[in-house]
Amino acid sequence: MFLVRSNARHVLSPLFCRQPSPPTRSRTFASEALDATQLQTSSPLAAELAATGLWIPSRKGSQKNNAETSRSSTKAKGKEKGKDKDKDKAKAKGKAKVKGDKARVNIVNEKLCDDIFSYVGSSLDRHKGCDILDIYPGAGLWSRKLHDYLQPRSHILMEPEADFYKPFLKPLLDRPNTTLVPASGLVWRELKSVLTPEYLPHQVPANATRLDQRNDTLLVTANLAFHPKRRFLTFESIAQLVLYQFIESIRTGGLFQRYGLVRMLIWARHDDKFGLLPKVMQKHKKLAIESELSCDWVHEVCGREGTDSVWFVRDDTIDSNSNLATWRRMQAAKLKMPKGRTSEGLKEARLTRLRKPAVPGTTLPIFRRPFQEALGQLETDHEEQIFIKGSANYKRMQAYRWRASWEERKHRRMLDLISDLDAITALYKSGEASPEEIKRLETEWEAKLQDNPRGFIEEFVTYKDNLHYYRQDPPILNWDRRAYDTMAVQPEEFFPNVQCSLLDIQPKAVHPLLRQTGPKSNRAADCFELIMTSMMGHSTLPVSQTLDALMPGAADYIIPRWNSAKDVDRGGVAVNARHAELTPRMLNARQWEELLQLWMEWPFRPEFHELVARTHDELGDQESLLSTD
Repeated sequence: MFLVRSNARHVLSPLFCRQPSPPTRSRTFASEALDATQLQTSSPLAAELAATGLWIPSRKGSQKNNAETSRSSTKAKGKEKGKDKDKDKAKAKGKAKVKGDKARVNIVNEKLCDDIFSYVGSSLDRHKGCDILDIYPGAGLWSRKLHDYLQPRSHILMEPEADFYKPFLKPLLDRPNTTLVPASGLVWRELKSVLTPEYLPHQVPANATRLDQRNDTLLVTANLAFHPKRRFLTFESIAQLVLYQFIESIRTGGLFQRYGLVRMLIWARHDDKFGLLPKVMQKHKKLAIESELSCDWVHEVCGREGTDSVWFVRDDTIDSNSNLATWRRMQAAKLKMPKGRTSEGLKEARLTRLRKPAVPGTTLPIFRRPFQEALGQLETDHEEQIFIKGSANYKRMQAYRWRASWEERKHRRMLDLISDLDAITALYKSGEASPEEIKRLETEWEAKLQDNPRGFIEEFVTYKDNLHYYRQDPPILNWDRRAYDTMAVQPEEFFPNVQCSLLDIQPKAVHPLLRQTGPKSNRAADCFELIMTSMMGHSTLPVSQTLDALMPGAADYIIPRWNSAKDVDRGGVAVNARHAELTPRMLNARQWEELLQLWMEWPFRPEFHELVARTHDELGDQESLLSTD
């Protein structure tokens, strides 16, 4: 059971998250401070929220000084002590401290909501007249707009700070079939108290068959945007923890997924989505894999522009092709981006649509780095004679030019190596070469790669694996499969002014083995958690090594029968060179499912408790928790 501390209450989560055991001291802390510059008001609703005084940054130093001054004044004026106390009490009574969670971020711009419905409203039409479960509605603008569009038969708002937000929610609560529940939807005990016939009389828990069917009569929306964001255990924020548990509930049939496959519209900080919707292979971790196994799609309807990280970038040719493919899907679906919401990536895709774009892996890779922009500016300044030869800026420009030339030579070596690897793969698929010839070419390719510094080898492997992600049909990343591009948002459309993303999550039917959890089953899903965690802990090693690390002999049984691991058309790898082999981080969802199926067919597979003992030690004491949901 998780204990998550927030400003207002404890959040108790019995939904097991399959993470390392909590430390003895479970607490969360702010990663950033709320800045006064983030309290700009650009709408009447934002002004109303600001007027409450809740988000006014505290001035501890001033309070301390005032207290010291008051004490010295009291000593000097002993006769007026009683009068001063009365005045202080009256002043405190007139300016009572507002109680509430100042980490909450609210949507405050009506046009943003209107643009969302004009953009993707057609995909929401199948939910008209449904039941809405609304978690953390806050000021309620999004809730009201969603209600107006869907005209639900019931709308349940779970707001833990009901007293504070009730005046803002009153226009919505005055409508029929709306119910305010003063409880937190992030406390699973309180959430489950609402998942009853009393609140949802039209919803019936699904049987084993109906768990894999969409339920369009129920829609869940939640606002998980907090600033400062709060960390908890191995999660960077509470929002990431809740997102993980929402995704986990799809295959366990827990929470509101007990009624079938329920769609979710989740607001979160822009940086809370990276684990669920990564844009590069390096950030493709456990949560992203879980979503690919459990969801038809994860779309970012709106959000901040930019990459996941300045540290992790992939070949710009991949991004350009991804943007162009997205634009073409939008054209086919007749989706039109609202005015002023177009991202720079989509603008570039529109410009390149008339010419044949470069194919990733067939042209020199380009990695956008900050120094390139600085070099461009310096060269412009030099042409305009803003600085002279021999100056500090001139020397910096020369250093950047040398680096650009060095990186171009490095990228040519990368392209040469990937071209040779593609040639070996094509020869393997054609069947025109003997096994001996293939083996010779693989050995020569590996030797050619090894004749480079270690840093280059690691950078090349990352480039190769990102290519592997994108070349599949469909690509591994949900980001590259997106049906439409993300609408750009501005900080002032939220209060406090922190850019947030709206995530659209549509669950799908999961593999039957992934529903086998707990002591009354064959525990296939529980085994899968341990297998995936262990293998992803050594994500760059060949899968054969990581399987034998789980249990000796596993690779001997599984690898020859693992058809998709060798099928190039299904994301497999045919080349057996050390740095070209299939590794855990390269696996797609279908390959993970096939791996689990072969594991469960293996006659000598270890029992669940034996597998726990062979994997991470910290997971051993969690076996009992695996059956609590």
